[in-house]
Formats: sequence, structure tokens, C-alpha cells
Amino acid sequence: MAGPLDGLVVIDASWGMPAAISTMMLADYGARVVKLERPGGPAEANSALRKSTDRGKWSVEADLNTPEGRAIADRLLAGADVFVESFGTGRAQELGLGYERLHELHPELVYCSVTGYGNDGPLAARPGYEALLNARLGQMAEQVGHRDGPIFLGHPTVSYGTAFITTIGILAALRARKLNGTGQKVDTSLLDGMLAISSMNWWWNEKDISYLARSGNQKGFGNKRLITDPFQCADGKWLIPHTGGPGSYKRMMDLLGFGAQTQSIDGPEMAVPLDDVELDIARNQVPGAFRARPRDEWLELFHAADIAALPVLHPEETFDDDQVVFAGVAIDLPDAEHGTLRQIGPVIRFEKSAPATPEPAPTVGAHTERVGELSRSPLWAPAPAGDAVTAPLQGVKILDFSSYFATGFGARLLSDLGADVIKIEPLVGDQMRPLGDLFEGANRGKRTIALDLRTAEGQEIAHRMVAEADVVMQNYRPGKAEKIGLGYEQLRAINPDLIYAYLPGFGSSGPKSTLKSFAPLVSGLVGLNFEGAGAGNAPIRRVIGNEDLYNGFLGAVTVLLALHHRANTGAGQYVESPQLHSSLFVISEHSATEDGAAVPAHQLDAEQMGLSPLYRLYRTADGWIAIAVFGDAAFGRLGASLQLPDLTADERFTGVAARAANADALAKSLTTRFAELTSAEAFTLLDGHGVPAEIPLDHPLMPELLWEEWAVESGRVVEYHHPEYGWSREVGMVIHLSDTPGRFKGSSPRLGRDSAEILGEIGYSADEIAALLDTVCKLPTAAVKEA
Repeated sequence: MAGPLDGLVVIDASWGMPAAISTMMLADYGARVVKLERPGGPAEANSALRKSTDRGKWSVEADLNTPEGRAIADRLLAGADVFVESFGTGRAQELGLGYERLHELHPELVYCSVTGYGNDGPLAARPGYEALLNARLGQMAEQVGHRDGPIFLGHPTVSYGTAFITTIGILAALRARKLNGTGQKVDTSLLDGMLAISSMNWWWNEKDISYLARSGNQKGFGNKRLITDPFQCADGKWLIPHTGGPGSYKRMMDLLGFGAQTQSIDGPEMAVPLDDVELDIARNQVPGAFRARPRDEWLELFHAADIAALPVLHPEETFDDDQVVFAGVAIDLPDAEHGTLRQIGPVIRFEKSAPATPEPAPTVGAHTERVGELSRSPLWAPAPAGDAVTAPLQGVKILDFSSYFATGFGARLLSDLGADVIKIEPLVGDQMRPLGDLFEGANRGKRTIALDLRTAEGQEIAHRMVAEADVVMQNYRPGKAEKIGLGYEQLRAINPDLIYAYLPGFGSSGPKSTLKSFAPLVSGLVGLNFEGAGAGNAPIRRVIGNEDLYNGFLGAVTVLLALHHRANTGAGQYVESPQLHSSLFVISEHSATEDGAAVPAHQLDAEQMGLSPLYRLYRTADGWIAIAVFGDAAFGRLGASLQLPDLTADERFTGVAARAANADALAKSLTTRFAELTSAEAFTLLDGHGVPAEIPLDHPLMPELLWEEWAVESGRVVEYHHPEYGWSREVGMVIHLSDTPGRFKGSSPRLGRDSAEILGEIGYSADEIAALLDTVCKLPTAAVKEA
């Protein structure tokens, strides 16, 4: 079997990076993805981006503006399982490819629509480009860069977030079809992708609890004993440490020479604030201390002291990292321009349904004559007799043995879609419980049991739960699960149908497998800090989006893929999706030559203004404007809107290739013109001529967005009463299924809240439950008071 999606047929009529990445994921894991392309293809048909995102796909030419092109689409859709489009609000209906018509013709078809801001709501008509959303919603203000003012985001986090939720939505709808026999509509958007990314850091509660400080002298982690910044070493190279592990903060201060001035904390270090002296050391003196040694020396010292730390690399350097080489996730594909292109290939490891190496991206129209070969596989046939389905993952039981954010976030996404997720915690609770918004974002809607897994009785309880589970998810460091009776082979002996999802930091084996993994270390390792910094600049402190989020998204995809494999074959299996691999996945658009030279899909300029003269920020007379101009028609409207007739007549700018060759001259002309206009004037002119543009907001909109009633009405924001933090608002549903929607099932649970209920479900008597609650499920006194 060539991947868990072998036999699935997907028709891709989308444009833009998010949908392209989503369908690339489907193709990577075995689906036959057929890309509908206009005759001759797009101007960027040979771009580095297309070489990555269209690998493994078929290309069929079809002009959907003509009856002949639509007939080709109809023929393909008759044998398809999934249709993906990103035409924009209303356009699909104009082409005869709207959901209502296709659902009537092909009721089994899963129809996925990817838009900018959704198909309804006050923003539905705004242009759907990531940079413009970044501007309008204040992410350019949230991203800290090397200069003042809004920063163009060099790392396309919203595109990846949208791609992940799109894939999750499609896979969830396909599972519902397995049960009820019918397709449905899946709606996702850049707005939903942004909200999904924001669910880690943005919420509101009446007690104003957050793990982040957002103002004053203590912005960032404030006076918490936590350091996770990039530091330059004596050899000019960079690294990132993370002091989140037990005792790591004090051990790092000892190595840096500040041990005598740093308290030793008995218990969780982050629970004790830094005093004034320690705060000055942490925020002002530590950077200088790192310049005393070269990077490799620091890394050796830190790893010997069990302190998490990794080098900060450029994306193309990542291909040569020892763990990446060991894991074999890089693939070499033949390329007419470079001879060989090295890309990040399929990153999820499957015991029983390993995917094949993708084929290179096709030439436009390479498969037009093969349309007749496509048909739906019996493996993916809808259920002949539909069962009542209220949620796509109803009936799926998941045991979440993880700690911290990433794996728990993945399980929470599955809980939102109807899975019964039980979080198994140590008696003192997950180490992340004191970090309110982080814990809530990863654990809402779950049930929980507190359990001492170091005891034989605790392990027996876990084994009884495993016997009735569909999925186990865990992120212990390699070897620990086996020591407490939770290894794959141990659990498979209890439940042969089990899906065992392992989401470690670096992998179950390899040179980095035993290292600690925390965000944002792995982001630095794969090049995100340099990607967001701009050409030639030092790495920035953070990009929006990180490996915790990405590993959660990919973990949810992993489980859904394994569920489909089991539904099609009857077999459970071991699957592995390390944090490193999910971080590698989000640099998929970047390639390298065989000798290591970068072949980037895009490059942020040194001033952090944008990726090209027509997709970037410009200063105006009183502020800023962001534009997204693609294609000759849009360029013509730009010239007309700015009253620059000579711009469109200039032979240097007539055509996509000419504009790229004369990018500096074009940027200079536009810089001069925008400087003559206020932001409001520029926006009025551009918007009035249909030129995609936005005025960048000077603050993150998320705090205000949580109070927008349209966001609450659409389910994108939920309000509820949290047992510890009072009335709260947070990001709600970001994947919208028309017939089997996800739902908010309540806040994160108090420690051990459901222990008695769960023990009863697995066969313990009332007397046995009482005894267990006083032994292996007994909470410490402090935890009992909190609960």
C-alpha cells in the first residue's frame, strides 16, 4: 500500500499556497491529486514553490471559464472523492462548480472551500492574501523585527496553519462519509488559519491570567525563570537555549557564571519569580556571557548538563543536520534547472502504510490525456447504509499521555471534532497547568484522570483503558514509555487494533533523539528565525507560529491518516511524528541543490518590507500600506489607481518576467509615489480600482476579535465559565463542516476531575474506586484544594 491515502482521488482547482500545501500533504500520503490548470499554466509554472507544492500531483489543463473546461472538470469529479477550490466567495457558483450543484450531482463528494476570511461575515469580501490578512489583523505589529513599524512576515505561518486545518477538515469529512455515506462541505480560510495559530497565545479571562507579559519592562516572559532567546556566540554563530526543564534555569546560570547570584529553587522553577538582581541578569547580562565561547562548546556543555539547546541555522543548512540525515526525511528529486533538488519529503513515519517517494512536480498539462484512467477506489467507497453521525470522530477514544503543549494540542483538535479524549496526568498534574492559556489551549474539552504510572496498580489501570481505546498519543523521551508499561509492543499485546501515535522531540532514535525539545528551539534549528529576519540579518527572536503548534497540527493529521488506514485494512499500527519533522514540514517551500545552495521559494528583503515590489509594505506620507498585486491585469489596475500611466507602459515592467528582472527599479517608482500619499488616500485609490491592499494595523487585533459578535456567532470565538479563571473567551472552531460540525465541549478539566467516572467505565467497583482514589489516584493536598 503506497501510503494511508492510497486510492483516494482529489481534484484540485485551487490557487494559492495554503490549498497547495494541503493537497501536497494528501499526495505525499498516497492520494491521486489532479491539479486543474488553465492552458499554459500560471506565470510561475517553473517556480521553486510549484516544484515543492505540486510534487506527486497530476496536471490537467482545463479552462474553467469555458464549457469545454467545465466539462473536463465534471468528468473528473464524477470519479472523485474530494474537490478543493479557492476561487473566492461566489466565484465557484459562477463557474457552475458551487457546492449545491456538485452535492446534488455527486452526493458522496467532499467539497472543500478555502477562502480569505470565510464565505460570510464582515470580512468575507476582503482580498484573500496572507500578507494583507497579516496587515489588517495586526500580525505585522505583533511580529518583532529589526526596525520600527509593521514587519512583513517572512515565515508564512498563516498559510501553513490554514493548510493544516484544511487537511484535518478533509480527513475528518472523509471519516464521516465512511459512517453516513455522504459527502459534505468543508470551509476553511486564512482567517481560521490565523485563529488556529493564535489559540496558543491569545485568550481573555476575567482574572487576566496569561503566561505572557505583553507590556512594560517585562514584555515576553517577564519575571519568569525562562530564557528561550537566540544568542550569538564567540564564533559569530547562534544558538537558542530553553530553561523550561526541571532545574535547567539554575544549571544554565551556573554555566554562564551567574550561579552565585541565582537562587536554587526547590520545586518548579517557573513558580518562583525572578528578583530584581536575577531579572537584570536574565534580560540584560546573559547575552554578553554567551560571547565568551564558540557555539559548539556551549552546546556540548548544555547537553551534558541536560539543558535544552540547539543551533540556529538557515533553512538550507538544515538538510545536513545529523538528525535530519539520520531520519531520511529529505528527498532528492530530478530537476531540469538544477539537476537535483533536495526537498523535505513526507515527514510522518508509518509502520504499515509507508508512502512512496513523490514524483517531481509535473509540467502543465502532462496528464491531460490520462483523465479517463481515474476512478474512485473501492477502498474509499462511501458507507452503503448511512449511520446517524453528529461528529466526524464520534466513537473514537483517544488516550493522551502527553505533557506540555504540542501533543496535547493535537489531541484537543481531535476532541473538537468529536473524539473522546482522556488526558492521563501524574498526581501532581501536567507541568504546564500553571500556564493557564497554554494549558487551556491544549486541553479544553477533554476528560482527565490522575494516575501514578510508576506503580503496578497505576499501570494496570492504564492497560485497562488501552484495551478499550482506539488511539494512544504520547511524547515521552525515547525509552521512558517502556519503563512504565506504555511501550508500543506492550500495548499492542493488549489491543492489537491500537493506533499508537508517538510525537517525540526528535525521533525514537538518532543522534538527537535523547535531547529535550521545547519551542522555539526546533524553529531555530530548521531556519525559521532566519527566514523571518530578512536577507543578511541576524535571526529574529521569534516568528509567529512554532513547533508546538505545528507538531499538534501534524499529530492530528497523523492520527486521522492512521484511522483511515485502519478503516480500509482493519489494521492498527505504530506511527511517529516528531516535533522536528513537523518543523521541517513548514519549510517545505524551500529547497537546496545537491551541493547545499539555497533554492528558496521566497526571500524576505533586508528591510523586512516584503518578498517582491508587488507583494510588500510601502511607507506613505503618514504611515504604511501593504499591497498584493499578481498578474498583468492587477498590475494594470495598480498603475491606473496610482495615476502612473508610464508605469504600465514602461517596457521594463511589461510582463511578470520583466518586472522580476527590474524589481529594484519598480520598487523605487512605487516608493516615490506612495510617499506622496497618506495611507488613507493610498487605500482609497487602490481599493477603488480593485487592487488588493490593506492599511497595517499598529496593534494585534486578537484582543478585540475575541469580542466581535460575528466571531462568536460563527463559532470562531467561544465564551464560557472556567472553574479556575472565571468567565473566559478563546478561539473556538476553526474547521467548519456543514453536516457534522465540531463543537466546544467545555474548558480544560481540573486535575483528576473524571478519575472516578473513568475507573467505573473500565470495570472497577465502587469500593475499588474509593480505594484507588486514596492510593494511585490520590492527589496531593495542594492539588485537592485547587480541585
